[in-house]
Amino acid sequence: MSDVRFVDTHMHLWHLTAHKWYPALDPPEGEDGFGIGDMAALRRDYLPAEYRADASGAGVVVDKAVHVSAVTAPGSHLDEARWLDALAPGSGLVGAVIGAVEPGSDAAAVARDIAVQTESPLFRGIRVLYGFDPVDPVTRTLVELLDAGGHVLDVVIRPAEVEGWLPLLRDVPGLSVVLEHAGWPDSADPAHLAAWRDGLAALARLDNVSCKISGLPMALHTLDGTVLRPWIETCLDVFGTNRTFFGSNFPVDSLFGTYAQLVDAYLGATSGLTAAERDQVFAANAERCYRI
Repeated sequence: MSDVRFVDTHMHLWHLTAHKWYPALDPPEGEDGFGIGDMAALRRDYLPAEYRADASGAGVVVDKAVHVSAVTAPGSHLDEARWLDALAPGSGLVGAVIGAVEPGSDAAAVARDIAVQTESPLFRGIRVLYGFDPVDPVTRTLVELLDAGGHVLDVVIRPAEVEGWLPLLRDVPGLSVVLEHAGWPDSADPAHLAAWRDGLAALARLDNVSCKISGLPMALHTLDGTVLRPWIETCLDVFGTNRTFFGSNFPVDSLFGTYAQLVDAYLGATSGLTAAERDQVFAANAERCYRI
């Protein structure tokens, strides 16, 4: 049993037999969802008991977790928020929720979506995975509303997108921005690591941006600790231990292995840190950022 405290900053729960909110898990024939391969193994209910079983099999105790919206059916994100409000109190697991707004919405709809979700005591911010161009006025409205409300922007910014996002993020220096999935590298090719690192470094020069080290197995298609280690170490080197978090991205990353393999990769890559630094990365930073 590991003596490291764990607060998981990125996980998903879904009840597929009850709610049809996840069409991206069953893409049309010939399409590859988000580029992560066959997702058939994800098409099962994944509730707190399933998550706890995965984590306990890794020999760790997860104190709390941040649930990140994963719905892809139009108009389902508010239904998901209400479902989580009902589920969380009895779960002993969900300590914060990162919600969503509908891609393609106008500014008024974005404002309404955020207002509805802020009624939940679990709400901490909004996830932007796709569908929001940083030069679009609607995206600026979203960012400014999150800033004004003291909420978090959880955002995937891939290496080629960094320069496009920098001007907008510079305009909201007080907004807590979390780079999701470590910027989602484009390739496991070591030659890509330098370009990806340059993108991280540009974002890290903004003091209000933190890095969520999650989803690397999804991006690199492996849970091999020797493969993941240089990518994890780069995040820690660029952002420091005071601006990095652990995120499992389960059950999605279970496509490539077990929670135990994931934890072993993280613990191996952080073996040179002090106990205090490890606590920052695996628990304390998350508790501060997501107010857990």
